[in-house]
Amino acid sequence: MKLKKIPLIILFCFLSSGVVVFLYIIGFNSLTTPPKSAEDLLEEHLKEDDLKQLVEDSGDGLVSAILPPKLSYFQFQLSFSANLKNDKNIMNMEIALSTFEGEFYMARLKHHEPAIRRVILDNIAETPENEARTKEGKEKLSEKLLSEINLKLEMLSEDPAIEGVHFTAFAIR
Repeated sequence: MKLKKIPLIILFCFLSSGVVVFLYIIGFNSLTTPPKSAEDLLEEHLKEDDLKQLVEDSGDGLVSAILPPKLSYFQFQLSFSANLKNDKNIMNMEIALSTFEGEFYMARLKHHEPAIRRVILDNIAETPENEARTKEGKEKLSEKLLSEINLKLEMLSEDPAIEGVHFTAFAIR
């Protein structure tokens, strides 16, 4: 009699083990969430920024009307050096860009720094020395750099939100 019960016990053990594994797999897949992908995290971050912007725009009322927006500066780490147009002299300068955008925009500028540096160096090379030595010439160069940088940012699918180009150091040698 005992020998007839052994196959039933073994069969019951296999069935119960199979049921436990099946329930574990079903429970694990339905109760856990997969980790978020990089695209999902970026989308969530952008939604949070949009919500913060909506709260800032609608919630402050009189305070936002009285206080001006905060101006931020993006300082290039390296200086710019290039030959002047039709001259042997070299113009060396340090530049900072001003914008009313926040830290996320500054990170985007840092990402596009090589392309922006190329635009600045090309414009320096097209500047004649007699223009670069005058105040009006420097202002003209600053305005030209501003429009060219914003145009380049637009080509890179970024918001052209640069408000000003500022020379923090300027020398002609």
